[in-house]
Amino acid sequence: INAEYGKQWYQRRVRVNNERRTLTALRLDLDAAKNRVRAAKTADEMKELETFVDEAQKKFDEQYEICREVLEERDQANAEMVVHLEDLCEVQVEYFKAATELAQEMCSKVLNRPTKGKAPTRKRKDSSSDEE
Repeated sequence: INAEYGKQWYQRRVRVNNERRTLTALRLDLDAAKNRVRAAKTADEMKELETFVDEAQKKFDEQYEICREVLEERDQANAEMVVHLEDLCEVQVEYFKAATELAQEMCSKVLNRPTKGKAPTRKRKDSSSDEE
């Protein structure tokens, strides 16, 4: 599941970046078309160039909507992931709380054993003898 989510996250990120790049390119095209209209010397030339502006504006608006939708999808996916992370955190807290209780119980049993403080019958391995 983690690898699949990572793959989906990466694909969403790539798509968002691609759509933003396309939007930026279309904005530059639109700006260039508007500048050509401003630089036109005759009314006929201006009218002809305005069709390019209208076309560029239409493409930009379409790409803007695509970008908006992609970003909304990403935001929705992120919101879903936050919900899953919250669930994971709650489960982890419960797990470690139970593990802590078990460890404390085990420690209490070990400390309260009847042989507490008596030397074990087996010898401990001396680490200095290994070095020789």
